[in-house]
Amino acid sequence: MVDFAHSKIKCVLNPGDICIDATAGNGHDSLFLAKNIGPNGKVLAIDIQETALAETKNRLKDHGLSHLLETHNGSHTDIANLIIKESKGEVAAVMFNLGYLPGGDHGIVTKLESTTSAIEQAYEATRKGGLISVLCYRGHAGGKEEALAVLQLCEIKQWSTEIFSGNESNISPQLVLIRKT
Repeated sequence: MVDFAHSKIKCVLNPGDICIDATAGNGHDSLFLAKNIGPNGKVLAIDIQETALAETKNRLKDHGLSHLLETHNGSHTDIANLIIKESKGEVAAVMFNLGYLPGGDHGIVTKLESTTSAIEQAYEATRKGGLISVLCYRGHAGGKEEALAVLQLCEIKQWSTEIFSGNESNISPQLVLIRKT
């Protein structure tokens, strides 16, 4: 599902774009974004865990792309505060991977209230034609409810969405793509 999300996001990226990795994790999405918006773009990576941001910084440094990265230790609900006035409505893509940090503390997870707020902020920050990917992991406690809240938000807001599931299991990962129209 991550590779599929990347293939969809890649279609809206151009050199020099601004992108957001709203849940930096181990930095895989930040690296993907940086590779596709260089040499002059910017990736804003947000995570509540310092270890995740350190991993993200190291990953981009190892690929010679650290100059494109700006990290922020905090919640994904900080998006509106991180987007400078001139960039509002100019973000090409925002990526979310919900749940917990792989290899990290499984007690630290995204929550539906903060996630829905963050997605609304991401939509406001995104340019027309931009894309938001929300990869919902439904196998952990609260994961199904969070995924459902994401779908309900998209329906209420009447956003243009595409939904993909890993398989027919009700706990398989679910990818929600939101296109700003």
